[in-house]
Amino acid sequence: MDSEKKIIGRCPFCGGNVVKTCKGYRCENNTGEHPSCVLNINAIIGNLPVIHFPVAEFLEKRRILLDGFSTKEGKTFPTVLELADDGAVNMQSVIGKCPHCGGEVRVGTRAFNCSNYSNQEASCSFAIWRNIGGHQLTLEEAKELCEKSITSSELEMYREDGSIYRKRLGLAPDKLQIVKI
Repeated sequence: MDSEKKIIGRCPFCGGNVVKTCKGYRCENNTGEHPSCVLNINAIIGNLPVIHFPVAEFLEKRRILLDGFSTKEGKTFPTVLELADDGAVNMQSVIGKCPHCGGEVRVGTRAFNCSNYSNQEASCSFAIWRNIGGHQLTLEEAKELCEKSITSSELEMYREDGSIYRKRLGLAPDKLQIVKI
């Protein structure tokens, strides 16, 4: 009897098919006694079932920003999942360096914030709101703002009346605020 497999995407390590399994997602070359690939993504990561995130995009980009993870106590938080070279799926809260003070910029529920925000000796109020003008910032766009001080392309945003406009985002001269350019 032939069995049908649900192919999700290509393995970033060996190019094989990644299939959905009863325990998550696995490269077709990660089976048997001597597997030739390391890709194996568990069905639940950080108390979030993997069905709640785009696995194909994760395989392609190897980094993805996701909301809805939770601690054992039930507190929810966003994080960046990263697919390491050894096949491990790691949770990362840091997305880059703060352009204002050099601290770490971390993923927050509503914004990407400088880790020195509450530091008494070197307080920094740098933040990038995750929603600007109705545009939900991607991880790549937030990293561009931290590293290059401007987004590489115009982003689609919305006015109060629903009309669409396009602007790039960049850092203000004080490197604390994000401005539309």
